[in-house]
Amino acid sequence: MPVWLVLLCALTIAAPTAAAQTVPGTDGVQLLLTRLEELLRTGDSDGFAPLTDNNTPPEQIEQFTADLFRPDVVRAIVNERERSPLDGAAPGTGYRLVVEMFVESAGRARILTTLLDVRRPVGSDSSAWRITGAQGVTSVEGLYRLRLNSSMRLAARNVTITAVDLLLTLEEGHVYLVESDAGVAGLVLFGRGVMRFTPGPASEQGQLRIFAGDSSLDTQFDAAFIRLHPSQYEQRVTTDRLTPAPPDPRQLRRAQELFERDSPKSFSLDLSGLSDEPWYLLPQPEDFLAEVRTRRYGELTYLRSLSQAEDVTLFERERQRTIALYPSPQRIAALSAIDNDDERRDYDMLDYSIDATVLPLLRNIDGRVRLRLRVQTASISSVMLRLADDLVVTSVTSPEYGRLLHLRIRGQNSVIVSLPVEVSQDSEISLVVSYRGPVTAQEIEDETLQTGEVSVGSDPLMNFEPNLLLSNRSFWYPQNPNADFATATIRITVPDGYSAVASGEPRRETDVTLRDLITLPNGRAFVFTAREPLRYLAFVVSRFVRVAESTIDVTDPKEPGGLRPMRLTIEANPRQQNAGRDLLGDFEAIMRFYAQTLGEAPFRSATVAVVEHELPGGHSPGFFAVLNSPPPGGRLTWRDDPAAFAGFPEYFLSHELAHQWWGQAVGWRNYHEQWLSEGFAQYFAALYARQAHGERVFRDMLRQFNRWAIAESDEGPVSLGYRLGHIRSQPRVFRAVVYNKGAAVLHMLRRLVGDEAFFAALRQFYVEQKFQKANTEALRRTFESVSGRALGQFFDQWIQGTDLPRIKYRRTIEPGSVTVRFEQTTEQLFDLPVTISITQTDGRVREETVILTERITEWKTETRGTARQVQINRDYAAIARFDAD
Repeated sequence: MPVWLVLLCALTIAAPTAAAQTVPGTDGVQLLLTRLEELLRTGDSDGFAPLTDNNTPPEQIEQFTADLFRPDVVRAIVNERERSPLDGAAPGTGYRLVVEMFVESAGRARILTTLLDVRRPVGSDSSAWRITGAQGVTSVEGLYRLRLNSSMRLAARNVTITAVDLLLTLEEGHVYLVESDAGVAGLVLFGRGVMRFTPGPASEQGQLRIFAGDSSLDTQFDAAFIRLHPSQYEQRVTTDRLTPAPPDPRQLRRAQELFERDSPKSFSLDLSGLSDEPWYLLPQPEDFLAEVRTRRYGELTYLRSLSQAEDVTLFERERQRTIALYPSPQRIAALSAIDNDDERRDYDMLDYSIDATVLPLLRNIDGRVRLRLRVQTASISSVMLRLADDLVVTSVTSPEYGRLLHLRIRGQNSVIVSLPVEVSQDSEISLVVSYRGPVTAQEIEDETLQTGEVSVGSDPLMNFEPNLLLSNRSFWYPQNPNADFATATIRITVPDGYSAVASGEPRRETDVTLRDLITLPNGRAFVFTAREPLRYLAFVVSRFVRVAESTIDVTDPKEPGGLRPMRLTIEANPRQQNAGRDLLGDFEAIMRFYAQTLGEAPFRSATVAVVEHELPGGHSPGFFAVLNSPPPGGRLTWRDDPAAFAGFPEYFLSHELAHQWWGQAVGWRNYHEQWLSEGFAQYFAALYARQAHGERVFRDMLRQFNRWAIAESDEGPVSLGYRLGHIRSQPRVFRAVVYNKGAAVLHMLRRLVGDEAFFAALRQFYVEQKFQKANTEALRRTFESVSGRALGQFFDQWIQGTDLPRIKYRRTIEPGSVTVRFEQTTEQLFDLPVTISITQTDGRVREETVILTERITEWKTETRGTARQVQINRDYAAIARFDAD
C-alpha cells in the first residue's frame, strides 16, 4: 500500500550502513539482490521468476512482479537493511531480509520496502540462493522531479489564482510554469500583483487586524512561488489570461533563482545515498502553497493542508510568526463526524523507555528510546515521529521487523519510519530509535515575568549557574506528533558534579545497578519511572544540591484511612540552597491543599528544582517543577506584569504545583484549550492565596485578574491560547488573557453555580478527564450536569469571544431597603454574576450576588435602617465595565 506523504518540509532518507548491506560469508545473498537490481533497472519482469524457488506460489510471484516492475526505469538501487535467520533453516542456508529499493524513471521515483525470505540447499554454492517468499510491499509513492519550463514565458494580465480565503491577482506581469511528469505542479510569478486574504473566523480577523490594521489583508506583491496539484491548475488559475511572450534571459535567470530558493522549502526530499537529484512530492488535490513576496510585509507564506485539523495558515517564515491558523468549512465538516480526538491518530503511544547521556555544557544528547505503540487506524505502513531537526537518527530497529528505513524530515522536527508490511488495527509494535546531536535548552518565556524597571547600583555581570531544561517544546526524544499519554522509564546519565530531575518517580540513590558500576566511572545515572501515564516527558540537568526531603500524607479515598504518603524533594543550585530550604513548608501545605480540594494527588512524588535566573518564573512537567529564583539584589524588577503579585510570595510555587493536576494529570486537547491548564493553575494559586493569607490577598489577585482581562481582551479570545501576543512578541498578553482572564472566568462560573456545585463539578471533571486530553466542551457538560444550569452561552461568550459587558447601574438607598437597577448596554447580553456590597448602619458589610442575564435587572433587598453605602463589584469578581447612572 503506498505511503502518501504530504509535507511542508524537506526530507532526508538515511542511507543504509555497509554492515547492513553485506554479511561476511553470505555473498550469495548479495549476488541475488544484485541480480534483482539489474532486473528492475532493465524492466525485465520475466527474469524475476527464475530468482524464486520452485515451491514459491505462482500467484505470489505474479503479485510481487506487478508491485515491483514499472516501464521506463532508468536507475534502481536495492539495499539490504537487515537480515535474520529463517525459522526452520539450517545455519547459513536461510534468511529473512528487510530490503529497500529505490526505482527511478525519467521524471519520477518511488521507494519500496519488503520482507524477503531467501534459501539455498545445504551444501550448494552461492549461486543457489533463491527467493522463497515475500511478505508484502510497502512503498513511498509519488516522488517527482520538478523543472522550470524555461522555453515558455507567459504574459499575464489580471490573472487570478484562488485558494480558500485567498485571491492572488497578477494585474500585469509574467509567469513561468513549474512542471512535473504529472502536469503543471507550480508557477513562478513576476510583476504587479495584489494579494487578498480574507479569513472567515472572527478571532482570525482580530489577529489580522493586529498584524495589518484591518480584518482582511490587501497588499501588493511583485513575485510569488506557487505549488499545487496538477489536477487543480486549470481550476485555480485563469489560464485563458495567459499568453505566450518573447523570451527574456534576465527574467528567466530571476525565475530560476526564485525556483531554486523556494522550491526546497516545501514538499522537497533529499534522498542522500540514493539520488543526487532533488525530488519532490505533489501536494494533495485540495492542498495549496503560495510564497508571496509582498512590498509591505516582506515574504508571507499561505498554506492549505487538508491533512491538518486547522488546514488554513498564513505565516512569516523568517520571523516564525503565525498570523492566521484555522479550519476551513470543509475541514470543520469532516472533523464534526469524529467524536473523539484519538480517532484522528494513526497510533496510540503506550510506553517510552529512554536511555540518554547528556553533556550539559556542550548542550549535547546521545539517546536510545524504545517505543511501544498500538495501531489506532485500520492499518499503517509507516510511523511518523516527532524529533528535533538538529538530532541525527543513527538507526531505527524493531524486534518484529529488524532494521527499518527512516526518512528524516527537515523543517518539521519529524521522522517517518517505513514498515516492511502493513500493520493492522489494534496490533502492538515496538521501535528502538538511536539518535544524537545538539539540543537547545527550553526557555520558560511564557511563564517568566517581563521586566519593568532596572534597579540602580546592582551588578549587571552576575553569572548564573547554568541549567539544561528539555521539555515539551524541545522534541528531545522521538514521540507521537499527536501528543498522548504514555507511561515511561527515563535513565539520564550526566557528568560528575551534575544531577538530573525528570518526569517520573526517582529511583533512590541506594538502588545502584551492576550496569551503573561498569559504565559510569566518570558520571552518574538518574532513573525515573512514571507508572502513571504522562502527556510529555522532560528533564532538567544542573549542579543541584538536595536541600530538603519530606513525606506527607495526602487525601486519597482509595487508600485505607483515606490518606497515602507522598514523597517531596527539593533540589537547588548551590547559591540557592537557603531559598530551596525555605520552600519546604509551603511545598507541603500547597500539595495537601490541592489534594484535599480535588480528592487526591495524581502522582506519588514531586520534586521542586530551584535554579538561578534573573527573573522569577517556572515550568511544571509531570512529577516536578522548575522554579526560577532571582538573586538577592538583582538588577531587574517586574512590577507591571499580569503574573506579578506583590502580596503573595508563594505565587510561582503554587501556580506551578497546580499544573500537576491541571496540565499534567488533566491534559488539554490543543492550544485552544490551553486555559484548562494555565487558567486553572492560576485560579488554584488564588485559592491557595486565600487559604494561606486570607480574603484581602485573594481579592487583590481578583483585582489584578480583572484589570488585565479588561485591558487585553481585545487582543483575542481565551481560546486563542499561545497565539495571544504572538504577532507582536508580547507574552504578557498571553498571561493576561489565558492566565488571568481564564482564572476570572472560573471565579465567575463559581459564583454563577454556587460553591457546592462548583467544587463538586471540578472534582468530577478531574476524575473523568484524568490522564486524558480535555476540552472546554467536556468542562461545560460536567458543570451543566452537576449544576443543572445551561452554560453554553457562558462559555461561548467568555472563552470564545472578546467582547466584554458594559453595565449601567443606579442605586436607590431608602430607610429599610436598597434597590439597584442594572442595564446591559452592549448589544450582546451576558450571563454575569455581580457582587453588591452593602455597608450597614453598624459598619458591617453584607454582600449579595445578583445574576444578570437580561437587558434590565432590578434587585431589591431589605436593610436594618438606612444603608451607609452600596458598592458594585467591589470584589472585582465580574469582568465588566460599570458606569453609575
